Amino acid sequence: MRSISLLCAVVVSVALAFAQSPTPKPLSLFEQELVNNEKQFMQALQDKNVAYVSETVSDDFKGIATNGDLYEKEELVGAAQEGLPKDLRIYDLRVVRLDEGCAVVTYNQIVPGARPRYRHMSDSWTKEGGKWKLKFQQTTPNLWSALDLD
Repeated sequence: MRSISLLCAVVVSVALAFAQSPTPKPLSLFEQELVNNEKQFMQALQDKNVAYVSETVSDDFKGIATNGDLYEKEELVGAAQEGLPKDLRIYDLRVVRLDEGCAVVTYNQIVPGARPRYRHMSDSWTKEGGKWKLKFQQTTPNLWSALDLD
């Protein structure tokens, strides 16, 4: 009986050891630069830093909101005047490099008090004149149940 208990304990321990998530690989310099840009941009929106947002967004920017509506630079800069909640959170940032001057940054976002509260974001960045500019943004609601629908 003791050997069965010991065997079960060993099997559970081994299973838990293998279930541990692997250590994420460190970001490349390219990826780190884009992640930093994204975080600075979100901070500027929270801080109502309209000048930074206006400078960082490309003049021909296009965006798709959670309801499918299109918006442009002027509307995003206008949103910066209102600011985002200070307790907004972004996490699980990933960078997809398209070439030296173009990348997509995807991440999850929680906007307390907003509908939808949980979002998956995809931001396309391009280098213009040596500076990274936000070119395109798509917001997709993360809906886990029918109760999440408006």
